[in-house]
Amino acid sequence: MPILSTIILAAGAGALAAADAASPAELLLDIRARYQGVEQTGKRDANAFTVRTRIGLDVPIADSRFSLLAELENNVTLSGDDERNTSLKPKGDYATINDPDFTELNRLQLTWDPEGPFSAVAGRQYLGFDSGRFIGSPGWGQDKNSHDAVRFNYAEGDFTASYVYHWQVNRGPGEDFDWASDSHLLRATLAPSGAFQVSGFAYLIDITEAGRENRSNSTWGVRANGSAPMNGFDLAYDLIWATQNDYGSATADFSNNLFNGEVSVARDGARLALGYDVLEGDGSTSIVNPLASNHGFAGWADVFAGGGRAAPADGLEDFHVHARYGQRTEQSFLQGWSVDLIWRDFEAENTGADLGEEWDGRLSLNFTDQVGLGLKFADYDGPDTPTAPADRRKTWLYLTYVR
Repeated sequence: MPILSTIILAAGAGALAAADAASPAELLLDIRARYQGVEQTGKRDANAFTVRTRIGLDVPIADSRFSLLAELENNVTLSGDDERNTSLKPKGDYATINDPDFTELNRLQLTWDPEGPFSAVAGRQYLGFDSGRFIGSPGWGQDKNSHDAVRFNYAEGDFTASYVYHWQVNRGPGEDFDWASDSHLLRATLAPSGAFQVSGFAYLIDITEAGRENRSNSTWGVRANGSAPMNGFDLAYDLIWATQNDYGSATADFSNNLFNGEVSVARDGARLALGYDVLEGDGSTSIVNPLASNHGFAGWADVFAGGGRAAPADGLEDFHVHARYGQRTEQSFLQGWSVDLIWRDFEAENTGADLGEEWDGRLSLNFTDQVGLGLKFADYDGPDTPTAPADRRKTWLYLTYVR
């Protein structure tokens, strides 16, 4: 384990011992060792082996209504630092693996959670609404995004609601690429049954960071989702529609819509899903998601998403088929496993131009509730036109420990 990670772990263990003497503090520990390789047309192959460590404490303070959570995040490169392009060490002739070395304060939040319908969280925290489509804390990169915000929650029976005032998204890697904001996030959900729940949201996002103003937007929308058994199968659906306009610091005028839809059927560990996502674009502007968990929404190769950027200027249509199979096991060395395979076909929403296809796959092995091993790949094949994205293939092998 890297020296700096070892120091952080030792410091956390000492803090935990001190906290345990006075209160039931909880140690937070999340370690991921990962190899990543990228092949991309027109670039030199990139390779990197990194170890990311998050360690923190969640400590009750004053009385049971309050708790304080503090967490550090550290990433160390063991090999491949000279064989990749990153934001901190640009090497334009190499493909990008944006996981350079860093150490930062990942979370520092005060939670108020009394008995009753109201609760609140203030400080650097994770946010996630509607699977991260517009608001999320993506963690596929070794630097997990967090948000500087204050959040107020209300929950009573089948109804929940949240309001967030947001002043910074901590994007990474490290603290060099954070974006200032002046944003208001509202969301409410009514869930009368497992077969049907409906959410409405209004996200007024003003990115005030210089050069990022046109990621500012107002997004209003609705989501309906649910699942129910039928003739021995589990049927599920998930639908999101939203409209987005320029807002706040934006200097461009735009008005675009988004539709995400997926239906699935599952039985005995097997699941098959069909999805169709439409992100509108008018040739100069398109749907933007500066606070979202973009990885994976348009393929694991992140050709069209990721990094807080917009969809292509002509928008994007993504038709995909996702097959999954997994089982729990009785083996002493393996608690469970799963396999995923996804095929995607891409087109430009505005012009209908072919944007290629992609195959994604993953094998996950769970040895215990805390230890897992994963192998993941993404293979994007573009249409080989001058304006199309370059072909690329990405491979990851990772070992995780979560306490």
